Amino acid sequence: MVNQNVKDKMDRKGACTAYVRGQKEDEMKDTLLEISGKFLTGKREPYMGTGQSEGNVKLEKYVQMMERGEYMQIVFEKVDANGTLSKVTDGVTVRMAAKEISGEAYDLRYKSQKLADTYYVRVVDVDQSGSVVWVSHNEARRDKRPEIEDEINRRLASKKKQDIRVKGKIIRIQSRTVQGENVDTGVWLDLCGVGILGFVYIGNWAQTFTPSLRGTVSYGDVVEVLVKEKRIRKQKRGDVPYYSCSRKELVENPWDRLALEEKYHVGDLVRIKCLSLKEGHWFGEINGLEDIQVFTEYPSAAHDFRIIPGMEYMGKIYYINIKERSLKARVFQALTLERYAVEEHGEGRSDG
Repeated sequence: MVNQNVKDKMDRKGACTAYVRGQKEDEMKDTLLEISGKFLTGKREPYMGTGQSEGNVKLEKYVQMMERGEYMQIVFEKVDANGTLSKVTDGVTVRMAAKEISGEAYDLRYKSQKLADTYYVRVVDVDQSGSVVWVSHNEARRDKRPEIEDEINRRLASKKKQDIRVKGKIIRIQSRTVQGENVDTGVWLDLCGVGILGFVYIGNWAQTFTPSLRGTVSYGDVVEVLVKEKRIRKQKRGDVPYYSCSRKELVENPWDRLALEEKYHVGDLVRIKCLSLKEGHWFGEINGLEDIQVFTEYPSAAHDFRIIPGMEYMGKIYYINIKERSLKARVFQALTLERYAVEEHGEGRSDG
């Protein structure tokens, strides 16, 4: 009998130890989940989990998550005509209203993009009669935003010089009209996925000159940037605080990587693809030489052909300076247009 009592005490002690150990592991998982930086919605592998056992999903589980203020990560599988996202798991329907992504209803033209994203959410309501769980990404990121923003401000104010590296999602490419031409000026970011505004001026996007951002980046791309300073944007509806950021320090300089002085020389003939037209000149890309823009002059009167973005031309390098990061060329032959002319002539010709 005594031995049985001792055994029972040992069993209870073991069970208690296992419970405490399990509780600590759950707390550790929750902590890791919170600091893992998964507030950025993006295209990731479909996954839904809370760091807990994935067995049979019960409605009570979501009630407990709501009461504890816990978060979970989710990829939805359907979006309706109103923009509401949903996913059915073991008889429980998890839904998120259109306004619960960022606080305002999104443009329904982007429903497919919203459906493809992964969301870090918090349970905000449980309808037990209908087995429906309502979640919010906006509530989850609002909970976390003050903590992240305070940390950014603390590092900016620190006397110790340090790089403040964060990730952000591109939410808009900014442009303005210059002499009737649409010119990109930078990108707006959602820093850390919690609604903190960041802006990267086009001159701080890369180590080399960037004539345009469209076609290079798009909405939803996640990029790493350095936070430089906090600024205020003056608007009629009120001042908007944002963080000025830079990306160029975090990417490799193609001039250093490609050893151009060994591959190209003044007088070399090269194929140049037109990227963008400017007043008095245009920018191109040498075939096989990516990330470096070639300053190219328009053809002389002796060579009468049009310069069209996307077309290829034969040209000659007349200036190259590695220290100045400068590469210039003149074109004298329209390769693509000439090929088209030959093809059209060939199609219109009848033999025999």
